Amino acid sequence: MKEEQLKELFSRASDLLQQELGGSKPTVAAWGLMNAGKSYLLNMLTDHIQTECFRTRDVRETAELKQFETEQYIFLDTPGLDANQEDDFVAHQGAAKADIVLFVHQPQGELEKIEIDFLRALKTSFGEYAEQNIILILSKMDSEDVAKINAIEKRMLEQCQQELDFLPRCFQISGVRFHNGIQKNQDGLVRASHMQKLKAHLDTLKVDSYAIKVTRQRQALDEMVVEIEKAEQTG
Repeated sequence: MKEEQLKELFSRASDLLQQELGGSKPTVAAWGLMNAGKSYLLNMLTDHIQTECFRTRDVRETAELKQFETEQYIFLDTPGLDANQEDDFVAHQGAAKADIVLFVHQPQGELEKIEIDFLRALKTSFGEYAEQNIILILSKMDSEDVAKINAIEKRMLEQCQQELDFLPRCFQISGVRFHNGIQKNQDGLVRASHMQKLKAHLDTLKVDSYAIKVTRQRQALDEMVVEIEKAEQTG
C-alpha cells in the first residue's frame, strides 16, 4: 500500500512539473457546489443566449472540464463539488488550471462548511493573488428579496474574513434577468442582472498568468513533498 501510494504521489508531482505555465489568455474557471448556477453564469458571460455552450441540466453527466475561448479569456466549467470523488478530482483539476476562479454560491444561506473548506484550499493555492483572483458570485439573486440577498452577501464576506482571513470581491448576479434583458432588448433588466458589472471587473484585472501559475505550482509541489514525507514515514 505504501509503495502504491508513493508511486501515485510521484506521478502527481511529475504531472505538476510538466504543466505548461505559458498561455497569453487568462483562464477563468467557475467553481462551486452542484446546481449553484456555474454553467448558466458562464453561458451569459460568453453571450450564449440562444444556445447553450455549457450544459445546465440538473442531472449528473460524465465528469469533465468544458471550456470556451473568447478574444480575452478561456472560460472553464467544472463539475459540482462535493458530489462524488471523481467529480471533485476533475473540479480540482479545473481550479488548478485557473488564473481567476468564480466561486458560485446560490442564495440559500451562508457558506456551508464544505464550501469554506474548498475556499481555504483555493486561497492557499493562490497565495498573494487570492484576494484579487478569487471572486465570490452570489447567483440567482432574483430568487430572493433584496434584503435577504444583501444579508447573505454580508454573512459570506464575514465568513471569509473571520475564518479564512481574506476579503474577496462579491457580485450579486441574476443570469435570468440578463438572459431576458438581452432577449427582450430591455436595458433595465440587463443592468439589474449585474452581469455587466462582473464583466467590467474581469476586464480591469491585471492578470499575470505566468506568475500566478508559478505560485500555484510551487504551493502544490510543497504540499506534495509533505505528503510524500508522511507516506515514507508510515507503514
